[in-house]
Amino acid sequence: MQPIRQLEKVLESLADEEHYLFTGCDFEAAFPGRQGLPVLLCRAQKAGILKRVCRGVYLYPRVNYPRGLVLFHAAARLRASGFNYISLETALSDAGVISQVPINWITLMSSGRSQVVKCGEFWAG
Repeated sequence: MQPIRQLEKVLESLADEEHYLFTGCDFEAAFPGRQGLPVLLCRAQKAGILKRVCRGVYLYPRVNYPRGLVLFHAAARLRASGFNYISLETALSDAGVISQVPINWITLMSSGRSQVVKCGEFWAG
């Protein structure tokens, strides 16, 4: 079986409304010892099987996923080994308490290093 078809089968069996984001490590477990995994992921993007949220995080668009929470879930996947929480600014903005509504932007506090992650077309809210 072709690797891209094998990837589709793996995604169909694993993905659901709660598990729609995958990292490169997730795919390494599904394809042990595969040297061309980055090439396979690039081909899957071009074929529309996966969407790249940010570097190292991919979304499987064929499931019904919560559109407004993609950035929050992607942040949790990026910093899964650290302590993360939503900043006060983001929480107040989300609740409508403050008038500053950051568009396409969320702020998280993390025990890890400081970083800005570009997520292209994905947005919060």
